[in-house]
Amino acid sequence: MKKIVLSLLAFCSVFAMTLTAGNVNATDFKGNESKYIKLCSSSLTNSNKKVCQEFNEYLSKKNKDLKKEISETKEDLSKTNDDIKDVSSKISKLNSQITAKENEINYLLSSITKIEKNIAKKEKQMQDRLYVMQSTYNSNWMIDFLFGADDFTSFFSRLASINDITSYEKELVDELTTQKKNLDTQKATLLNAKASLQSQKNTQLALQEKLVNLKAAQQKEISDNQKESKKVSEAQKKIDAALTELMSQAPSGGGGGGSYVPGSSAVGNAIAQKALSKLGARYWWGANGPTYFDCSGLVYWAHNQAGVKIGRTTAAGYSRSGKAISKSQLQPGDVITFSYGSGVAHIGIYIGGGSFVHAAGNGSGTVGQYPNQCVKTASLSGYWENHAYNYRRLY
Repeated sequence: MKKIVLSLLAFCSVFAMTLTAGNVNATDFKGNESKYIKLCSSSLTNSNKKVCQEFNEYLSKKNKDLKKEISETKEDLSKTNDDIKDVSSKISKLNSQITAKENEINYLLSSITKIEKNIAKKEKQMQDRLYVMQSTYNSNWMIDFLFGADDFTSFFSRLASINDITSYEKELVDELTTQKKNLDTQKATLLNAKASLQSQKNTQLALQEKLVNLKAAQQKEISDNQKESKKVSEAQKKIDAALTELMSQAPSGGGGGGSYVPGSSAVGNAIAQKALSKLGARYWWGANGPTYFDCSGLVYWAHNQAGVKIGRTTAAGYSRSGKAISKSQLQPGDVITFSYGSGVAHIGIYIGGGSFVHAAGNGSGTVGQYPNQCVKTASLSGYWENHAYNYRRLY
């Protein structure tokens, strides 16, 4: 007799696993997972049962799209900039996601435990009920009648036709069906959630490693910059000294006249004219126009204004750029670099007729405060010719 009862229970269990989950609108759940995890982890009222069932289905749907989630996590990692702030932000965001996913997993584990206990309780109730009924009738006619059904629909139709079991027993079967369906769903959701969590943790480790490397590179860069800054500072002192000496010895404060004489190159003429348009603009160390200039800044600005795209560098940098020419080959727009014995410290632009235009100033201490330290013309003879280092064409 007990074997018959257990067979009926098994039949109900198989039926339970054939049902499919319905659709659920997840609009209210997205972003509020913590709220519903707390709600559904507590003792449920009848009004909350449906909400929690929909929430479980939402989690199932959310974790089902596992391939997409893992792909997006990997893509997010690949798109992370090599920037400490960006990486730190991604790690912080990922930590929150991992915490949320761990909370989901803990909720699912708790939910599975509750469902298993409920199933065991309902199965015991069904077993006891059927055993009592079978003993009361002292016959197998009921079991034979139920198991004579050709399909599940016929089975429940016959079950409903037996008046003695249409209420209590059918309710138990319905509850068992629902509980077993929920159990299977929650277990599948749990597996997907664990896989998603592992993917997030792998990405977290990769980002943390990237952050460590970026910070190490940053520290090295800071150290290198400090060393370079010291070198630049020492070099700057030499340049300032040389430039101050060069300008202090120059006739008329680096000026001395000279006028523009056009050459055969339209580009060269344009460069010279652009530079001459800034006559009187004050010298400001490091400036490259359009209001203030230092010597190399004027060269950079005039060339770019004339359509010759050159980079911003120092007088020494320009002395190694472009094409080397001789003094006899000079045309308007060519550049002349100057040295006072401690390396190239100054540069000007040839304007024809043996003259050049330059931003004349005493170095890093000059920041536009001296009217006479400005863009002016000078003759490329005597003093300036003696200190000419080389001649270059940058266009």
